[in-house]
Amino acid sequence: MSIATHEYLIRNDLGYMTQQVLDLSYSDLHPLIYPHPKYKAFVITKKNGSPRVIQEPYKNLKDIQYKVLNFLSERSNKVKPCVHGFSKGKSILTNAKMHCSPKTGFILNVDIENFFPSITFYRVRGLFQSKPFEFSYEISTVLAHLCTFNGRLPQGAPTSPFISNLICRSMDGELMKLAHTHRAMYTRYADDITFSFTLRSSARLPSSICKYDGGQLLVGHELNSIVEKHSFKLNSSKTRIDSKDNRLSVTGVVVNEFPNVARRYIDEIRGALHAWDAYGYSMAQAGWRKKILFPGTSIGSERRPWRRQTLTGKPPELKNFLWGKLLHLRMIRSRDDPIYTRLADKYNFLCKSESKNMSFQHSLLPVEPIVRNAQDADRGVFVIEWSGDYQGTANGSSFSEPVGMQATAFAYKNVGLITCAHALFCEGMINGASYEVDVMSSNVFNKNLSAFNPATGRTRQVKVVHYDRHRDLAILKFTDSMPFEKYFSGADKPINRNEQATLVGFPNWSPGRLANQLIVSIVMLFNTLGFKKIEISGNIRKGISGGPLVDNLYRVVGIAQTGSTQASGNDECLCVSELDNWIDSLLKQGIL
Repeated sequence: MSIATHEYLIRNDLGYMTQQVLDLSYSDLHPLIYPHPKYKAFVITKKNGSPRVIQEPYKNLKDIQYKVLNFLSERSNKVKPCVHGFSKGKSILTNAKMHCSPKTGFILNVDIENFFPSITFYRVRGLFQSKPFEFSYEISTVLAHLCTFNGRLPQGAPTSPFISNLICRSMDGELMKLAHTHRAMYTRYADDITFSFTLRSSARLPSSICKYDGGQLLVGHELNSIVEKHSFKLNSSKTRIDSKDNRLSVTGVVVNEFPNVARRYIDEIRGALHAWDAYGYSMAQAGWRKKILFPGTSIGSERRPWRRQTLTGKPPELKNFLWGKLLHLRMIRSRDDPIYTRLADKYNFLCKSESKNMSFQHSLLPVEPIVRNAQDADRGVFVIEWSGDYQGTANGSSFSEPVGMQATAFAYKNVGLITCAHALFCEGMINGASYEVDVMSSNVFNKNLSAFNPATGRTRQVKVVHYDRHRDLAILKFTDSMPFEKYFSGADKPINRNEQATLVGFPNWSPGRLANQLIVSIVMLFNTLGFKKIEISGNIRKGISGGPLVDNLYRVVGIAQTGSTQASGNDECLCVSELDNWIDSLLKQGIL
């Protein structure tokens, strides 16, 4: 049978479709969906305290729906780029990042009321009859019955999120166009619609999207009409606008400077871990249960630390609550975030201590080997040395000259070893002629390029991945491909003038010495040659080039590059943001 014939039958012959796609005959499928497909329902409490009904299909029906989902996915168009919910590779984090910009002045968040129930059986059947599916009326009807319950899209079926995105495709296109017209950004995460504006004054907000005078917020007529045109309705009680002067948030993620969580979120985790550490798990769990089951009338449901039921109808245990909270923190702030790392380390430590009790079942959190203190820093910095014999010609005579350099490098974000590009070059004079040679030159023989860690006493061979002389940056990697024992993370915001920092490295290093950790002050931040730099009060001496400048949490804020003399010059570091931008560009080019 040809592919064309197979596709024709799949779209037009009900018996053929059920057998090929669902692996059962229509006579076996019929009792599973008629007169009604079998679902079990349970209720969870929304953030505002109102009930939300979840309708979950029975296992045999759910298995069939997964087959339908795969079948539809293979034949559907891609969702619009503005869609971040129920889309592969997308999340609340990617959704938030679209609105995370220093220029963002206002963020409008609106909610579609009764999102899934608003999508009816007839809309789903119409979807299946239209392009790109173009199924027959009979097949579209059966598939629509498979994917709906009581004439609505059920919140709990595996097919519902996918179908909802297809139903919203036209609406998303119109809202993207509306946003583009007013130089705004539009995204949607399920029923959460977000617009962000690079405006300084609320008076300049486009009235077709919203009006806001600092008090009352009104949704614009054009925005409202587009949503209603596609048979949806906005929930006025969940409509809000945030300004740059306060906290900007999108789907629960704070986006004022970078994707983050609210401070109260982290404080809640810290408080629970402290109670566990101070009083033991049993007492902390008892206090936790009392707090969530008997919160008192003065505490609204939206402020309770736990406000939703599980399938068992019971609140989760404290350990499971913390485990989920910390994984969410990791997703938002990144896996190598020092705050997450510290809290996750404490959680794992407490779990291991409690595991002496055989009934205590737990899962440990993933923790990256991030530098967090002076001892860790010693394991994250390296003495970089290279040497060889340079063979060349000067003034008509051949010569052979030993060459080499020594500098500092540090492990960064599990990307590689970071150092200065100038550390890979050696200059000299031969027979009255100057020369410059780098470690990659074919004229350098008997090469040796290594990284030595004095804290561990271990030497490892390295190779040059890439360097940029303009930025004065280079990336090296271990040839043995073994992971770092410790690596540095980057600061999430620039360090301020007059703050203290620590410069880590090996000036004029000799065997037996650990890295210098010199406390310095930030003199100023400035731009030169298109790059952001930091002037420090300390002396960047020979050999410390390439070393990290870290803040009080041992996060990298800069890279030591230029030293001063008694007569001239300044001690300058390149801002870590320039390193991050360079790494991002290399990743996009496929170099890293």
